[in-house]
Amino acid sequence: MSITTFTLDLRPYADEQKVCSNPGKGWYVHYFDNGLHKYGSSLAADDYLEDFPGLDHIYLRLAWCYLEPEEGRFDWEMIDKEIRRWTERGYGMSFRVSCKETGADQCFATPRWVMEAGAQGTFFPCRSGGETWEPDYGDPIFLEKLEAFHRAFAERYDGEPWLRYVDIGSYGDWGEGHTAASSLKDWPIDVIKAHIDIHCKYYKRSQLVISDDIVGSRKVMDGTRELIFQYVLDQGITLRDDGISVKWFADRFGLSTLRNPEFFEPFWRTKPINMELDHYHDTITNDTWKEGVPLTAAVEESHATYVGFHGNPRQWLTENPKLARTLANRSGYWYFLQEAELPTQVKSGSAVELGLLWLNRGTAPSYRTFKLIVELQKEGETSHRIEAASSDNRDWMPDQAVREQAVWTVPEQLAEGRYALAVGLVDDSEGKSRPIELALSDRIRTATGLYYLGEIVIA
Repeated sequence: MSITTFTLDLRPYADEQKVCSNPGKGWYVHYFDNGLHKYGSSLAADDYLEDFPGLDHIYLRLAWCYLEPEEGRFDWEMIDKEIRRWTERGYGMSFRVSCKETGADQCFATPRWVMEAGAQGTFFPCRSGGETWEPDYGDPIFLEKLEAFHRAFAERYDGEPWLRYVDIGSYGDWGEGHTAASSLKDWPIDVIKAHIDIHCKYYKRSQLVISDDIVGSRKVMDGTRELIFQYVLDQGITLRDDGISVKWFADRFGLSTLRNPEFFEPFWRTKPINMELDHYHDTITNDTWKEGVPLTAAVEESHATYVGFHGNPRQWLTENPKLARTLANRSGYWYFLQEAELPTQVKSGSAVELGLLWLNRGTAPSYRTFKLIVELQKEGETSHRIEAASSDNRDWMPDQAVREQAVWTVPEQLAEGRYALAVGLVDDSEGKSRPIELALSDRIRTATGLYYLGEIVIA
């Protein structure tokens, strides 16, 4: 039988105002922030930020000393209790474990027992008094103990479906890849590679991330900047910027405050970029917040998928609800279905083409493959879901329209009659099926999370 079709223009159903809360993109908040008392402790015990638009994951950033207070004795419960609390509510998690902090209360971010085992290092004064210990980042004893820790850490957490990424945070102040608050030293390239190699050796299934300061902060112009940059790229690691709206950067660089926006260009098409605002209260004090304009510019310029900030999340959300919604959508992928070409009549058991025109208005592609689902439902009966063959949504680049012909097969067992047809994308990457929210009016969204397009007849 010949198949007649009609074209449905879906642009009138576009909804730019609703927040599309989708996996693998959007906001994150610092729960442990270079210590145990920022910023998660500012939340009420029953506050899980369910109203935070597009909140994707919780970031745990803390020093090595908390997790291995004695050699070989690990205090995993410190982070496990937070993992349980937040993942039970559908959030992802991410980690950074640092070896050097800048407050006297964390003098030994690298556990003291590492120094007592013979690892070399230097004490440096803190701005607020007291001192902190910076390890010799290339010391063989230090590296041996560090590797043993990450072996154990990775055995426990690598590849967990809720783990968004692991920061390479073992080098530099706060794990940021620079020594601006300690030795002011550019450590040799072989030392930097040793830290990268430890992480690559044990984190085989989870995305690794490193601060762009690992290159951007280097003062020596001996070619090692370029070599380190290429090494990071070759290992499949992605980049983050930890300094958006930091006054030092805001005083010296452009609107986005990014020192090296060009760094992100080789990464963003295949790996998620992470943008992080300075401590919110500092941006207010230093007049670098500017209603979030620099942060927005940084997300756009870097093609960021994740965006976060240091600060009390409840306070930040209360003061910036509009920006929270805007960047929840714009960061990462943001899908609009603009047009659909539908068959009016089909035959059971036949292969059918469904023409779809997609537009990604986000700053980046998706790094997950989503299934395209066609759903058929006859009034009063159970719906039938069919997975369609289509192009790879990971190729849908920012601000580009993509037309595809999705092929699906009408189930043999379907009785003749009129069926409602709906389509949508589904993510199965975390062990459960989750529909992807499209920027379409909820008036055409079905109870199963797909989008109603019209009726077809099975003849």
